[in-house]
Amino acid sequence: MKRAIGRAVGAFAFVLLAGAPVGADTLTDAMRLAYETNPTLILNRAALRATDESVALARSGRRPQLSLQGSATATNSPAFQGGATDSYSAGLNASLTLFDGGRTRDAIEAAETSVMAARANLKNIEQSVMFSAAQAFLTVRRDQQIVALARNNVDVLMQQVQAAEDRFAVGAVTRTDVSQTRARLAAAQAVLAANRGGLAISSENYAAIVGTPPVDLALPPRLPDLPGSQAAAEEIALRSNPLMTAAHLSEKVAMLDLRRARNARLPTLGANASVTYRDDGVFSPSNSSSVGLSLGQPIFTGGALSATIRQAGAMLERRMAETANTRVQVQQQVASAWFQLQIARASISATRQQIEAAQYAFEGITEEASLGARTVLDTLNAKQEVLTAQNSLITAMHDERIAAYSLLSAMGLLTPENLDLGIELYNPEENFNRVQNAPVRTFEAGKLLDNIADRWQ
Repeated sequence: MKRAIGRAVGAFAFVLLAGAPVGADTLTDAMRLAYETNPTLILNRAALRATDESVALARSGRRPQLSLQGSATATNSPAFQGGATDSYSAGLNASLTLFDGGRTRDAIEAAETSVMAARANLKNIEQSVMFSAAQAFLTVRRDQQIVALARNNVDVLMQQVQAAEDRFAVGAVTRTDVSQTRARLAAAQAVLAANRGGLAISSENYAAIVGTPPVDLALPPRLPDLPGSQAAAEEIALRSNPLMTAAHLSEKVAMLDLRRARNARLPTLGANASVTYRDDGVFSPSNSSSVGLSLGQPIFTGGALSATIRQAGAMLERRMAETANTRVQVQQQVASAWFQLQIARASISATRQQIEAAQYAFEGITEEASLGARTVLDTLNAKQEVLTAQNSLITAMHDERIAAYSLLSAMGLLTPENLDLGIELYNPEENFNRVQNAPVRTFEAGKLLDNIADRWQ
């Protein structure tokens, strides 16, 4: 009997290894493809580039402003000899803010901080896509194993139906026994059809996230190293989770906005210069130039300044509350992933014992049935218990890996950098450095749209 149990366990191990041919796509391949082609990442990178421009816009407040004006007029008037005159004028104006109470300085710092917050949010999106790719990969692998197990069960039941019919022909069993076996075969075929449908659904989800349909998926890699306690995981999460980083940075932006609103009550000093050329067609052309300083001090704005300050203060309170709320959410994510991991590991241990015991019982009942001490239904029920336990083990192993990657994501460690995808990663510094001096043109929408379109070709 022990040899029979060993053969059965070996057959189940073969089912677990099914669908993993040499040279198959790995989990790293799936994450790499998702990183390169997922539309969610592409649109969020574009959003970050748009945020980069806020720094250049803020810095423009420290730079000179130049404008050119010109006009040409044709006049037909009987008051002048000849009746018609043409006049022309052109002017060049320049202005520069010398002092604005630190508002431009605060605006630049707030814009730079907003960029850092946007980068943290992009990092969180990257983690989400990496987790979705891992989840899609592992779910397809699980469904493939379940389908293989269900297919094997159908094959076994077909053999049992044939054996029952042969035994019925010689009077060894009754027609009831044959019908019970046939009914169990029909149920197994229905389960196989449902499992195949589940595999088709998970395959479509995989294609939507990764960009290509799953063909041959390799065995998942070993589980990553994880902290030894929930407290250690939470400590890492509060320090590394990009949502926490973004929350702290958004709070800093709100503080700068409040300071800028208060500084709006301070005076503003500016310098201006202009050069003008005028030819009115009557008098001789003339040139004029001027240089001056302008000083402004708000005295009464109808309550606008006070409202702006109160609004900025309320926004700061909101950001502080959001930071506290994010901290609670991150801790909850870590706790949830941690306990899911412990539950899955306990289920794996218990289910393996269940499989061994169920297989032992099945072999015993089969032998007893051959001696007439057990019915065919007893044998079928025992076989179903083995199958149920095997399905539970496949699901528990899948859940363990999902929980492990969920914990990594909650800790802020499921990043492309930590995953070592083996490809060149998107560098937000490149666009940020390129647009700081406000170049005339850096927009490449056509290239972006081509990248998105190529995904679906």
